[in-house]
Amino acid sequence: MTELQVLDIYNNNFTGTLPTEIIGLKKLTHLGLGGNYFSGNIPENYSEIQSLKYLGLNGNSLTGNFPKSLGKLRNLEVMYVGHDNNYNGGIPPELGGMISLQILDMSNCNLTGNIPEELSQLKNLQSLFLWKNNLTGEIPPELGDLVSIQHIDLSINKLSGIIPSSFSGLKNLILLNLFSNNFFGNIPSFIGELPNLEVFQIWDNNFTFHLPESLGRNGKLKELDVANNHLSGPIPRDLCRGGRLKTLILMQNSFTGTIPDELGHCKSLTKIRIGKNFLNGTIPVGIFNLPNVTITELNDNHLSGDLPSQISGDFLGILILSNNLFTGKISAGISNLKNLHTLLIEHNRFDGEIPSEIFTKLNLLQRINFSSNHLSGEIPVSMFRSSSLTSIDLSQNSLTGEIPKEIADVKDLSTLNISHNNLTGQIPTTSSQISFDFSYNNLSSDQVPNHYHHHKVFKSYLLTLTLIGVSALLSIMGILLITIVIVSHKLKNNKPRPWKLTTFAKSLNFNASDIIECVKEENIVGRGGAGIVYRGSMRDGCLVAIKQCRVIGGRDGGFSAEIKTLGQIRHRYIVRLLGYVSNKETNLLLYEFMENGSLGEVLHGCKRGCFLSWEMRYKIAVEAAKGLCYLHHDCCPRIIHRDVKSNNILLDSNMEAHVADFGLAKFLIDDGKSEFVSSVVGTFGYIAPEYTHTLKVDEKSDVYSFGVVLLELVTGKKPVGDELFEVGMNIVGWVREIVSNHSQQHSDYHERVVLAIMDPLLLNGDYPIASVIHIFRVAIICVSDDASTRPTMREVVYMLTNIASFSTSQNTTH
Repeated sequence: MTELQVLDIYNNNFTGTLPTEIIGLKKLTHLGLGGNYFSGNIPENYSEIQSLKYLGLNGNSLTGNFPKSLGKLRNLEVMYVGHDNNYNGGIPPELGGMISLQILDMSNCNLTGNIPEELSQLKNLQSLFLWKNNLTGEIPPELGDLVSIQHIDLSINKLSGIIPSSFSGLKNLILLNLFSNNFFGNIPSFIGELPNLEVFQIWDNNFTFHLPESLGRNGKLKELDVANNHLSGPIPRDLCRGGRLKTLILMQNSFTGTIPDELGHCKSLTKIRIGKNFLNGTIPVGIFNLPNVTITELNDNHLSGDLPSQISGDFLGILILSNNLFTGKISAGISNLKNLHTLLIEHNRFDGEIPSEIFTKLNLLQRINFSSNHLSGEIPVSMFRSSSLTSIDLSQNSLTGEIPKEIADVKDLSTLNISHNNLTGQIPTTSSQISFDFSYNNLSSDQVPNHYHHHKVFKSYLLTLTLIGVSALLSIMGILLITIVIVSHKLKNNKPRPWKLTTFAKSLNFNASDIIECVKEENIVGRGGAGIVYRGSMRDGCLVAIKQCRVIGGRDGGFSAEIKTLGQIRHRYIVRLLGYVSNKETNLLLYEFMENGSLGEVLHGCKRGCFLSWEMRYKIAVEAAKGLCYLHHDCCPRIIHRDVKSNNILLDSNMEAHVADFGLAKFLIDDGKSEFVSSVVGTFGYIAPEYTHTLKVDEKSDVYSFGVVLLELVTGKKPVGDELFEVGMNIVGWVREIVSNHSQQHSDYHERVVLAIMDPLLLNGDYPIASVIHIFRVAIICVSDDASTRPTMREVVYMLTNIASFSTSQNTTH
């Protein structure tokens, strides 16, 4: 062992404190202990391992002050020590002594205080990642001396001041992220002159004046996000000079003038979000025909003119033109946007009839708002034959005729507003689930439906009064109950806590004692964030998976109620919760045992030798999607999984997929708003990007994670840590980089990309290439950085199952 040079146990389930025995390994150059459950302080004497070049402690539960002694590691080149660790205090100035350091990542680990100017002594530093901490003060001007720096990410802190003028010398800078801080002042003109700048994100600050006119002239700009500042003036014309710009987000500022014609030729764009400014004039025609755009937001400006008749875009999911001065008819060309799910054009001056082809051709369309225009004619019958629509607003127009009776057949529609029109005839019978506003028309009915929105308001009023009374009563009862609990606690404290078995399935031929017998070291089959898992063999030969979950402080905080609800879930592609054993301190959840382990184990782990054909991978993708779809849309209450990953997709004896592990699941709140959480959820590599700065978790977070699983199925690679990934890169970034390196001008563009990323094990067998391409494209849509452009799981199932024909009928295989 004294000759050991590399020790890497990344992404396992080790616990306890960091080992100190390794200090004697004098030749150790690589120490990777990240992605585990280590706790406690970082040992000061790690500084004695002078041979170290790589130190990875990220993704643990480390605490205490960050040891300043590590500044003595003069040979260290890479240090990852952030990501979910929770240090006290700030960045030690002594770290400036690590003169060989090239990558310093202390992100998301609760650092406080100022950024020490001593970091400017790290002359070899290429990447400085300090995002999502509680750092204060200004950026030290001395950091401008880091002439080798390529990546600076100081986002999501409490920093203030201006961008230092010394940054003008950072000629190698590729990425500068300062978003979500308190910076102010002008954006220096030199920002547009940095020759290698690709990513510039400063949203959610207090910057003023104009964007530099030269921004983008270096021909390398890929991402520009300056949203929610106080910027004004025109949009620079050269943002896409190099044809690489993908993300353009300028919303919530005070930009004026017209949208540059050059943006209409920027085929690399994937996001255009320039709403809530003071832009005027017409939209460049090319904007509506960019091939890779997923979201176009032009709302809340002073834009005018007609929509073009020719509109296309394979990936456009959201089109928002609300609150402008657009005129003419709603373009039937919108029906060519096959992936469109949100169309908002309210508060404009559109006239004429609503094109029926929009609803006959767009199978994914969920939400439309055409209100406050000058639309006339009848409501198209095809609107209510669309199986995907959930929200329709046609209010404040001049629509005539009767409400189509087909409205009674709509299954998923939840909101329909057709008020303030000239509609006539009978009010049709609709689902009681629809919030329906048909006021200010010429309609008639023998009886107003009980779901009419005014009645709902009255019911809410009564409910509010009831809740006030109940709350007062519960408060009084609560005080009495607390008193009783305090008095009785001491009496009960010394009594034994018996195990109790609660079952959710019939004909279980075991008792609590049988389960407890199986909870021992030799039966452990897995460890994870949700607890230890044991394999339980019952007396009748039945196998049960036993997951241990300790109740913090001896109280379940609603755990029992939630588990009982989960126990009622019955779905073919969800692991069934059979029951649980509890003794007030520990809960043992009892699940069906899945003999073939997890998808992650088969793809990456101990079962890697079990080859999965493409046919099997496709089947698993569909089955897992259907399981998640049930949780999101058909389960009552609806459930967010919050930790979707390949290790939580289990395979039974027939290799059928089942979604597992609801230890982190939370129910959706009734009004449909996303839940905000205070603890980190999910697994590194699967977590949606918006979570890092909003802590917002909703169904779309699960969709992103599922997209990562699809990429795993296509590529055979882990989400993080693959040898082909660059430092700090994950599977999504790796795939995007390969996509960007392939020319879209080739007719076989998608095939070239897929063959470049495909699992080598698949390349040796037969596979329908069209099926792989389509799964890949679904994955790319799912992992969109913009949560609003991701599909729902219902849409994912629709897209995946429609691919079935390709996997069975395509003649071309490789």
